[in-house]
Amino acid sequence: MNSFFQQLAQQFPMLLRYLCYAGLILFISLFFPSGSQFEYEYKYGELWRYNTLTAPFDFPLLKSKEDVESEQRKVEEHAKLYYRLDLETINEQKDSFKLDFAKQFSQWKDSLGRRNDDSLRYLNLGLAILEKVYARNLIAIDSAHLQNDNAFVCNLVQENIDLGEKTRGDFIDISQGLTFVIDTISQLTRTYPNARWLMPLLSQSIEKPNVTFDAGLTITQKQEEMNKVLRFRGMVKGGELIIAYGGIVDSTTFLKLSSLEHKYNEEIKDFKNTKLIYIGYLLLTIALLVIYFLFIEFYVPEVIYKLRNLGLPIMMIAGYAYLSYFVNQSSFFSEYIIPFAIVPIVILNFYSYNFALFTHIVIVVLCSMLLSLDYQFILVQLIVGMVTILTRLKTRYLTDFFTSLFYIAIVYTLGFISLELIHSGTIFDIQDAKGAILQKGVRWDMLGWIALNVFFTLLSYPIIPLLEKIFGLTSEITLVELSDMNKPLLKELSIRASGTLQHSLQVAHLAEAAANSIHANALLVRVGALYHDIGKIKNPSYFIENQEQDNPHEELSPLESAKMIISHVSEGIRLARKHALPEVIIGFIRTHHGTTRTEYFYRQYKAEHPEETDKDDYFAYTGPCPRTREEAILMLADSLEAASRTLVNPTTTDIDELVENIINSKIAKNQLNNTNLSFKELESIKVVFKQLLKTIRHARIEYPEEIN
Repeated sequence: MNSFFQQLAQQFPMLLRYLCYAGLILFISLFFPSGSQFEYEYKYGELWRYNTLTAPFDFPLLKSKEDVESEQRKVEEHAKLYYRLDLETINEQKDSFKLDFAKQFSQWKDSLGRRNDDSLRYLNLGLAILEKVYARNLIAIDSAHLQNDNAFVCNLVQENIDLGEKTRGDFIDISQGLTFVIDTISQLTRTYPNARWLMPLLSQSIEKPNVTFDAGLTITQKQEEMNKVLRFRGMVKGGELIIAYGGIVDSTTFLKLSSLEHKYNEEIKDFKNTKLIYIGYLLLTIALLVIYFLFIEFYVPEVIYKLRNLGLPIMMIAGYAYLSYFVNQSSFFSEYIIPFAIVPIVILNFYSYNFALFTHIVIVVLCSMLLSLDYQFILVQLIVGMVTILTRLKTRYLTDFFTSLFYIAIVYTLGFISLELIHSGTIFDIQDAKGAILQKGVRWDMLGWIALNVFFTLLSYPIIPLLEKIFGLTSEITLVELSDMNKPLLKELSIRASGTLQHSLQVAHLAEAAANSIHANALLVRVGALYHDIGKIKNPSYFIENQEQDNPHEELSPLESAKMIISHVSEGIRLARKHALPEVIIGFIRTHHGTTRTEYFYRQYKAEHPEETDKDDYFAYTGPCPRTREEAILMLADSLEAASRTLVNPTTTDIDELVENIINSKIAKNQLNNTNLSFKELESIKVVFKQLLKTIRHARIEYPEEIN
C-alpha cells in the first residue's frame, strides 16, 4: 500500500499536467462554432475564389433586403387600427348612475319639497340621456392617434364581429358627450325644471368610454399582413449556373447566393448532426494541442519542469480562444483587432525563438478555426509573427521595442493590402454609370483596426513583468538588472571572494560566447555564470582562487575538505533564495557541478584508504545534472576555466587537448544526457572555447627546432 502511494506521489505532477491539458481542451470546446456553417464566404463586389458553383437543387430566389423592407414599410404605413365596442359599458354606467342618483335625490327632495314621483321622472331622464350618449359611440382615442384626429380611420369590432371601417364622425369623445348632455338638459328645462341637478351625475357617468383601442388585435392583424409580404421572387432551377470561378459577386449573384444560404440554414442544416460537428472540432483541437505539447516535451522541456511555468502557454491559448469568441460574437469588432503579435513577443522574452514561433502558429490556427476565417487572415497573422521573431523583439531595450513595433505595423499594412489586391484585383471600388458598386476594392477601413491592433501590442511591455511574477519566469529586464555588479550579492562576492568573482567573470565571458554560437540564451547563461559560485562567500579561503599563501585544507582530512568544497552549492542556493533570485538562476547554482566528484580529494582519500569504497558518495556533488543547454554550457565553461589555470605556458595543442578531454569526460560521465545538446552544437562550443582560452591564457605556438 505504501509503495502505491509513493508511486502516486511521484506521478502526481504528471497527472496534474495531463489534467491541465484536458481542462484547456474542454475550455476551448465551449467556444466552438455552433451548428454547421454555410461552406461559402462571399461579399458583394468581391471575386468568387471557389470553384464554379451551380445550383445543387431547386430553391426560391429571395427578394433583396431593401425590397422586403420597402414592402414592409408600406404595410406599416397602411396598417389598420382596431377599436373595440363594449356593450356592457352602458349597463355598468347605468347601474352606477342609479346608485349615485338614489344618494343625491333625497337631498334634492328635502331642499325642493317635491313629491316622490319626481324621483322616477328624473331617474328615467338621466338614463335616457346616457343611452343617447353611448349610442353615439363614446370613444377614447389613443394618444398616438390624436395627431391624425381629422383623418382618423379605424375598424370597429364588437366581440368577434368586424363592424367595418369608421371615421372620426362616427364617434364622440368625452368632451363632445358632455356638450351633448348640456344641450339636451337645456332643451328640457320647461318639462324638467330641476334637470340641471343631473349634470354632475351625468358628467361623471360618461367618463368611461364604450369604444377603446384594441392594441393586441391591431398588432396581430398588422403582423398577419407583414407575414403576407413575399420574400421570394421566382425560382433557381437545379443545375443552373450561379457563379463561375473568378467571377464578380454582383447584385444578382449575391441574391442567388443569399437564397442558397437561406435554404441551407432553414432546411438542410437541420438534417446535419451537430454532435458530429462538435466532435470534429474537438478532434481537430486535440490533434493541434497534442502536437503542441509534444513539441514542448521534446524541444522545450524546461517548460514542463514546473506546472507554474506551463501555465503561461496554457493561459495564452485559453485567453486568445476566449478573445476570439468574444470578437466573433460582437457585430462591432473586426477580427483584425486581436493583437496576435503579443504571443511571440511574450514567449520570446522567456523562451527560445522556435518555441515562440510554434506557439504563435498554434494560436493563430486555433483562433482561425474558432472564427471560421479563410487563408487571408491566417497568412497575414503568420507573416506578422515571423517578422516579430526576426526583429528579435524583446523588452530589454525600449528603443528597439518601438522600432520593432514600427516594422510590425509596416508588415501588417503591406501584407493586408497585398492580399486585398490579390483578392479584389483593384485598389478602389468599380462602379457603373448609376453608381452601383460592381467590384469592391481594398477595404481601407480595415487599416483602422490594424492600427488598433498594433497599439494594443504595446501592452506586451507592461504585461511581461506581470507574467514574470505570476508564473515564476525570468525576463530579459530582470536578467539585465541582475547583471549589475552593484547588486548586493555580487558586491559581497567582490569583497569577500575577489578571486571567485574574477573566475565567475571569465566563466561568464566563455559561456556567453558559447551560447551565442548555438543561438542559446546568452544573457541568461551570463547571469547564471555571475552567480553560480556565490556559495563561496561563506568560506572563501577554502577555494584555491581566493588563497594567497596558507591552504586551510592542509589541516583537514580529504573527507572534510570534500565536504567543505561541496557545501558551496547548498550555501549558494541558500543565499540565492535569501536574496530572492529567480529559480532559473538557482538552477545554474544547483547544476553547475552536476553529479561529478571532487576528484583531487577523492584521489587523496583513495591513496590513504585504498581498500574502502563505502565513502565514494561523500565526494560527489548531489546534482542534479544540467537540464538545459544553458546549464550545460555553464558546467563546461566552469570546468574549463578552472582547469586552464593549471596549465603553465600552454601551447595551442595543450588548450585543444584540454577542451576535448574536459568535454569528453562530461559526456562519459553522463552529465549532458538531459540537455538536448546535439554533437553539432558541442563542436561549435568547442571551437569557441578553444579560441577564447588561447586568448585568455596567452597560448604560444610550438616552434620547430632549428636545422643545423
